[in-house]
Amino acid sequence: MPSPTLAPSLLDRLVAACGGVAEPRPAGLASLIDDIEDLLNTCSVAPGDELAGCPEATNSLLTYGSPAPQSLSIATHHERVATARQLEQTLKRFEPRLVRVRVRADATSKLCNEGRFHIQGTLRDDPQRAVTLAVKVRNTSGRAHVTTERP
Repeated sequence: MPSPTLAPSLLDRLVAACGGVAEPRPAGLASLIDDIEDLLNTCSVAPGDELAGCPEATNSLLTYGSPAPQSLSIATHHERVATARQLEQTLKRFEPRLVRVRVRADATSKLCNEGRFHIQGTLRDDPQRAVTLAVKVRNTSGRAHVTTERP
């Protein structure tokens, strides 16, 4: 009597399916930039005020991400400064690789449909290495694009 064969688990099949993928994960600064861009383009599902009575939910993945794009106004200088504060709070809360994070708004022409911001911080693992990144937020879509900034 032949012995029964077991089918591979779902996890085993998923891992095997990805075995031929030769796309290495970027390391170092490239990884940080990718992760910050993903963070800034992830919309927080629930605002903190609605979860005030649920401390576990307030500190869960439910609140991961930046504020909703419609709250990231960039039309006036005052709105860009407020958006810079929101971005800074998001980075301080969700990006542990950066310390002493500061986000400042650039002066943008009134005809421009994107806000420009600069992220400055220090790498937690290398306190001597300062990082400066440029962020462009599109007014029409709320999408953020992060690049390194040349000194």
